[in-house]
Amino acid sequence: MNAFDKKDSYTFSFTSPDQLRLYLEKNGYTIPFSKDISYLGEKVSIRTPNGGCRTLKNALATHPMEGCDAQTDGSPSELTRRRYARFSGSGAALVWGEAISVTPEGRTSDHQMMLTENNAPAFSRLVEDMKKNDVFVVAQLTHSGRFAKNSETPHALFATRSLPLESKRPQDLDVPTVTDDYLDSLPEKFAKAAKLAENAGFDAIDVKACHQYLLDELLSAHTREGKYGGSFENRSRLMLDCLDAVRAVLRPETVIASRLSFSDMIEYPYGFAVSEEKPTTPDLTETKKLLKILQDRGLSLVNMTMGSPYFNPHINRPYNRGSYEPPEHPLVGLERMIEASREIQAEFPDITLIGTGYSYMREFAPYIAAGALKEKAASMIGFGRMAFAYDTFAKDMIEGKTDPRKVCIACSKCAEIKRLSLHTGCPIRDQEIYLPIYREHCMKRKDASK
Repeated sequence: MNAFDKKDSYTFSFTSPDQLRLYLEKNGYTIPFSKDISYLGEKVSIRTPNGGCRTLKNALATHPMEGCDAQTDGSPSELTRRRYARFSGSGAALVWGEAISVTPEGRTSDHQMMLTENNAPAFSRLVEDMKKNDVFVVAQLTHSGRFAKNSETPHALFATRSLPLESKRPQDLDVPTVTDDYLDSLPEKFAKAAKLAENAGFDAIDVKACHQYLLDELLSAHTREGKYGGSFENRSRLMLDCLDAVRAVLRPETVIASRLSFSDMIEYPYGFAVSEEKPTTPDLTETKKLLKILQDRGLSLVNMTMGSPYFNPHINRPYNRGSYEPPEHPLVGLERMIEASREIQAEFPDITLIGTGYSYMREFAPYIAAGALKEKAASMIGFGRMAFAYDTFAKDMIEGKTDPRKVCIACSKCAEIKRLSLHTGCPIRDQEIYLPIYREHCMKRKDASK
């Protein structure tokens, strides 16, 4: 039984929280549920490396949602500032900033954020404006690796070969992988960007390792030769070196974080934290091993994800409509992520863990989020697509006033725009800015392909 009317997959068939709860129970889902949404408004603590803690005003966060709208020098544009004014004004306690490239050649486009000495004052103003809304702000540092595509880079910067990903782009097989010497140079660049971010006022620094971007790609580099491939120690080497370099330059009260793929869900030997015997099945053994090392080195905040939006987006963003028909009911994907979050949170209770995937549940997301917090399946709940769509989502959820006319409908239109590296947002709920972009570029492409 599908939770949606087959005549219109945008139409959510549940009409009340109780109907949803009964459906979950009847069909054997282990997805948590609570009608007591007070858990969403509870304060949350994050440990700092110096033994202190930061207290956040509630348990809701915005996920890092790349807008592809930075200036060519990497600094925030007026449209960027508009987006972060919405995120910080949503009522969420934490705003996890989008990807900030640590190198010019590592950007996904010429409009990806990049923090330099020259544009640091613009980032300071952005953070200062956000903090007027009493939010904790995370800077996400990244190198896009195989997804680098910009005027500085003639071709993507592959860290390893991935036959599943390259089966979709056979031409990538002719592109060489980056050298050990190149990878050796990156910890210093992460550290430089981290110090600039801290000086700009960010509260936490995220060493990003997810979605097959460079550091996550190396975690899956079972087939790469040399000191960055093969064994777990080699595959995790650059992630740990970058974190150590970042930690060394920061003040002891600055939080160390990571947006981390718990499992790539890409068949072994091309994915991280997957079963060798059962293709694309998560095996969190190495995830736990990595987290233990990261925690010992000062990490205390994790934004979890799974899969890759470039290869299997139904895993990390359960949807109603997307670029392909998903092989499973979206609730199965949400259940998988919550169970992974639950397993990791139980083993690492001192890590502040942000759960993901909840935007799929529309106006009923608060009840699932509250249930996850009640059962300690996560410390906080993050929303990405929902934050694009619904400018006051957190405030309304906490007050029990979530508006069905404003929620994300999991239509994947924001993802369509992002794949074209265009200014990204919600063309359904934020039409003034993003509907013309969608019509001009996405709908015309569809019409031309018919």
